Amino acid sequence: MLSFSSFVFSWRMRLSKLRNHKLAVSLSLIVLVLAIILGPPLYSESWLDPFSTLNVANRELHPHAITMVGMLNSDDPFHPYYYTNKAKISELMRNLQRSTPISTSEIPTNTLENLKIQYFTLHRASSKYHPEEDYALQYYPDKGIVRFGQQLFHINEATVYTFTQITEGMAPGWWK
Repeated sequence: MLSFSSFVFSWRMRLSKLRNHKLAVSLSLIVLVLAIILGPPLYSESWLDPFSTLNVANRELHPHAITMVGMLNSDDPFHPYYYTNKAKISELMRNLQRSTPISTSEIPTNTLENLKIQYFTLHRASSKYHPEEDYALQYYPDKGIVRFGQQLFHINEATVYTFTQITEGMAPGWWK
């Protein structure tokens, strides 16, 4: 078994080999520290992400920036609900990136008027990259269609499943 002094001596000998490469070691340590400090914020608000969510650039509607989701059901509009699980919200936003736009000629608007609607509010908290903002999203569960702004989108089964999980996990009331 190694004693403490032999352990220290062995590491001292290993580190003495790095004296010839002081510049490389110091630069690599600086880069490592900068990556640890700046990596997570730059990833969470990446403007280099090539995707868009619901035809909106990620610098506006970034999946990691949405922190809360509120919901009003068309059957009971006087009882709002909210959801704050960031992992599931991020999964929903990633799934919404895979939605496909639908032209208004494919689905007549009068067919959507009689369907059940869930009104969602996507809440983006303020940060140094953008101000606080809420986005309105309408979800038609019977058709698997989402309306964002003036555009309709067809969503896949993963998004429908995520919407179902979020709807079941919502708390009554509204966030503060």
